[in-house]
Amino acid sequence: MQLRLKLVLLSGVPIVVALLLMSATMQQQTYKLVREEQALVQQAFMHSKEAELKHYVELARNTLVRIAEGPGEVGERKELALATLARMQFGDNGYFFVYDQHGQLLIDPKTLPMQGVAFCDPNDPAGADSAQRILSVARHGGGVVRYSWSKPSSQSVVPKLGYVLTVPGWNWVIGTGIYLDDVQGALQAIETGARTNIEATRQRLYAIAAVCVVLIGLGGLALNLKDHRVSSDKLRRLARRVVRSQEDERVRVARELHDGVVQVLASSKFLLETAQLQLADPRAAAPAAPRQALDQGLARLGTALVEIRRVSHGLRPALLDDLGLEPALDLLAQQVQESGGFSVGLVRQGVPGQLPAEHGTVLFRIAQEALQNCRTHAQATRVELVLHGTRHGVGLQVIDDGQGFDMRGVSGDGTRGIGLRNMRERAESLGGTLSIESGRHGTRLAAWLPLPQAAAPAPAPAPTRAPHPIAIARSAP
Repeated sequence: MQLRLKLVLLSGVPIVVALLLMSATMQQQTYKLVREEQALVQQAFMHSKEAELKHYVELARNTLVRIAEGPGEVGERKELALATLARMQFGDNGYFFVYDQHGQLLIDPKTLPMQGVAFCDPNDPAGADSAQRILSVARHGGGVVRYSWSKPSSQSVVPKLGYVLTVPGWNWVIGTGIYLDDVQGALQAIETGARTNIEATRQRLYAIAAVCVVLIGLGGLALNLKDHRVSSDKLRRLARRVVRSQEDERVRVARELHDGVVQVLASSKFLLETAQLQLADPRAAAPAAPRQALDQGLARLGTALVEIRRVSHGLRPALLDDLGLEPALDLLAQQVQESGGFSVGLVRQGVPGQLPAEHGTVLFRIAQEALQNCRTHAQATRVELVLHGTRHGVGLQVIDDGQGFDMRGVSGDGTRGIGLRNMRERAESLGGTLSIESGRHGTRLAAWLPLPQAAAPAPAPAPTRAPHPIAIARSAP
């Protein structure tokens, strides 16, 4: 999977999910607040309208009381009172109604200034229930009454809030009401506004999520391109190191063959040709001379075979394939010690009997490179190889008592420390680690390779016998 896609999945998707959850939470909380606001608005609106209706009805009743207490006949005063109420109105649909003590309507709707008014008539089946409810509330002291009735301006039946009181002396029931569809319209407007705000906020959140995902994608693309350039540079450097290592190995093999095997074979050829000439002319040499030359030539051929085996073992020891890592390291230690310069010892600690071929090859090459560095740069007198293992993995430590080197300087210089990088890359190719410590009293190199059946590499156990405090492997400084 590409790095850009990984970044989008690991960063963009959680952002989008978080924004969606935030949007859902915001929507839920907003609707909850809207419902609470609607309830508060409705409650406050109803209290306000109840107080307003009470004020209107009390004003109308006071007007009737003043007329009732005025001069003139009772019948004339009642007619004047009804005419006055018929002319009183408020708003577009506000008017007053009056019932007598027997529950009969006293105002004719046709006398009202507005059109389409119909009263709750106890004698009309359509208004009997509402009229009885109004009269019942009035007989019990008056107050608020709710019912549904036809609205004059729209001729539609809507909920209505009424307020009724009794008029002292005449025992009339006077009242008025307002239609509640205006309240419902106000509440609906609040909900519509909330939904509009929620949708606008959601669109902004989606836009923010899209911008974040695009920015993450662009960042991932830039990082991917940067990593691609870095990886390309590393591959080019690695290719150059591989070519250089191949050329160095070829030069070494050519030098070994030219200085060793070729010289011995040339000497053997010369001795054999001498013996051939002596046998062809017995009078020119002593009787034992041909045999002596043949013996010397055969001895030289034997030396050539030893040199060929040494060079072949340097390329890849047969013991590594036939007998395993321990015998190959033992033979390597003997050969290095015989070549002079310093003594080499091998310590074994719990090494598994059967190692994968690639593990043995990596550790053997690390040991070869480390011993070559000791010979070339360390000026050591004693080198010790410590091979140790557990059921989790196998490790190799190379410890010398040489002069040490500047690890930071070698690591920071791209032209130096090729051998160290090669050893580290060999170990990391099998999921292992390689650590180096170097000081004035020597160098310690520690390589650890996990075995295939181990879930994770275990830390390398400390060797029981380590003659020096630091471990080894040095690249050319």
